[in-house]
Amino acid sequence: MKRWKTWLISLAAVAGLAGGAFYLYRARAAGEPLRCQVCGRQVMRQTEFHLLTTRGELITCCPRCGMHYLLDHPGRVRGARATDYGSGRQLNAQSAFYDEGGAAQYCTRHQPELQRSPRGERQRTYDRCLPVMVAFASRAEAEAYRRRFGGRILTWTEALASVRAH
Repeated sequence: MKRWKTWLISLAAVAGLAGGAFYLYRARAAGEPLRCQVCGRQVMRQTEFHLLTTRGELITCCPRCGMHYLLDHPGRVRGARATDYGSGRQLNAQSAFYDEGGAAQYCTRHQPELQRSPRGERQRTYDRCLPVMVAFASRAEAEAYRRRFGGRILTWTEALASVRAH
């Protein structure tokens, strides 16, 4: 009985991964832009972030969007892979270094919407992808990016704490 249960769980995990891979293949093969499965924005290859969840793979537009999902859905995420901004390679998200708050904009709205407060003041609406966060395989690469675009360098633990605070 235990064998069957283990076999079924393994089969379900493989099916989930295959479904995620098929989705990614179809979107890219059809020439359609890949959309973030959390916020719906277009996914750029240099900032995409992958989450292995209990329901399959989830692809987000940036590390911040993926970390929001991870924090909002405790227990559902089994692993995370960030994309190294410079090389485009996937890497373990926990070993990456992140530049947060640089001047370059990737998946955010270029003109954030304005709302009027009850007193008539104009204010920007919340954007889950701000401040911008970009992943790097090494601290040296992250530091070179920071010198060019600004921001601050964070480890995985620091990046999660920052997302939790915003």
